[in-house]
Amino acid sequence: MAKNSKTKSTAGILILIVVGILIVINLISLNLFSRADLTDNNIYSLSEASKDLMRGLNDRLNVKVFFTDDLPAPHNGDARYLKDMLDDYKAYSGGYLHYEFIDPAKENKEQEVQGYRIPPLQFNVFRNDKTEFIKGYKGLVLLYGDKQEVLPFIENTNNLEYEISGSIKKLISSKMPSVAFTIGHREPNMSEGLQWAYQLLQREYMVQFLDLNAQKDIPANIDVLIVASPKSAFTDWETYLIDQYVMRGGRVAFLLDRFEVDIAQARVTPINNGLDSLLKHYGVGLQENLVVDMQCNLVPVMRTFGQYQMQSIVKYPFYLAITNFNAENPVVKDFKSLGLIYASPLDLSLPVRSETEREVLFSSSKQSGTIGRPFNIAPEREFVTADFSMSHLPLAVVITGKIKSYFADKARPNYPGEDTASVTAAPMALDSTGDARIIVVGNGSFITDDFRRNESGFALLLNMADWLSQDKGLISIRSKEVGMRVLKETSDGAKKVIKYINILAMPFVVILFGIIRWQIRRSVRRRESL
Repeated sequence: MAKNSKTKSTAGILILIVVGILIVINLISLNLFSRADLTDNNIYSLSEASKDLMRGLNDRLNVKVFFTDDLPAPHNGDARYLKDMLDDYKAYSGGYLHYEFIDPAKENKEQEVQGYRIPPLQFNVFRNDKTEFIKGYKGLVLLYGDKQEVLPFIENTNNLEYEISGSIKKLISSKMPSVAFTIGHREPNMSEGLQWAYQLLQREYMVQFLDLNAQKDIPANIDVLIVASPKSAFTDWETYLIDQYVMRGGRVAFLLDRFEVDIAQARVTPINNGLDSLLKHYGVGLQENLVVDMQCNLVPVMRTFGQYQMQSIVKYPFYLAITNFNAENPVVKDFKSLGLIYASPLDLSLPVRSETEREVLFSSSKQSGTIGRPFNIAPEREFVTADFSMSHLPLAVVITGKIKSYFADKARPNYPGEDTASVTAAPMALDSTGDARIIVVGNGSFITDDFRRNESGFALLLNMADWLSQDKGLISIRSKEVGMRVLKETSDGAKKVIKYINILAMPFVVILFGIIRWQIRRSVRRRESL
């Protein structure tokens, strides 16, 4: 009895000691800057780009976080996350970054927070068996010299580092780069189709829309030109302007659809954008078919059962779930998945100069194929194994290095506008460039408002703009948060094996543990009885 009492007393003391140690460690961790990030992309650690931004500060950067203390879940945990992140920023700032958390209601700072245009929000709280609405704030402002950047509402923490670092970069930069979209060929524009892309880009770029047919030259202050999903042909003059823009060191992204698809009418119309000859001269063509892939996304389909209609979810091979990315290129190296619908493969059989480098950004899976005209794009369409007999079809490429002008051996097209003395003369034509930087993607719809929920598509757009403008800093931050983990296609046999392992493995482990423990206890009792 005395022995058992002593054993219980010792065990109790040990438990109290362990609990005390855990409490002390927890309290210390609240105030010490230390973290072990075991995630694949280090999503809970600052990227090198953010650290470099902090090291580049040469003046005080104040961060005022207006955050109501008693917000309901899940918002209440975001304050802790934000404090940890700001501690990281502060640690690399050389003493220049200072932050404070302010509860506007408790500290009588509501007038100040309204001056920064951070609006009060309503949050649902369940108290005393009923739902109540409380007013709260969840935003921050960054102050640097006489400039400020405001994040009026921190919706979630998924892309918070990118938003903070982007705002800091905007504060400390003396000049914003410029991005221009072409218009005049039934492309999506700011008022229809590119509203979301415009809002995202304008956080870091001066964004404009350019009618090339009315230009004698693409302005030199445009850092990146984006040709996004044109539905009609570029004229020879417009093609010449793009070519000369590239020759003078301009950066271009061609996001091109080979077909205009109306899924409601099941109609697929070929598109002649007038750029085929130019792109083939640069070393890439756009094939006249659509890619299908066994590794694809799901789409809703309405089915009729007698007098009733029901919605079902089916796999749609035209809606690609891309997971094959070039791990060496900063544009896509941290991507896990990307959705593209009605994409066309690129033709890379065309020759390129020895000084020109052509690199695939991403491709289809190892079980993919192409579908030509006449098209059947109905979600109910039945596919067979033979439809997926190809692999790794290129869907996006980058071209860099030395390129010869498409018009080097051709007559220069005439300017279609009115040529008067008041119009600035076009610059002298160049025959080549030694520093080309071009991106070609066999799809343009992924950046339109119809695909606003496709976060990875818009992350790709921003990464392309950063890379083309030679600003690689924010790419690594943005890409950390991108995309779902897409399950790769496996055979039916492998699926069954995995299924039965999941069902039987754990019960087997428990039974095996029980047998071993039973044998050990049996041996102990046998020795004690001797």
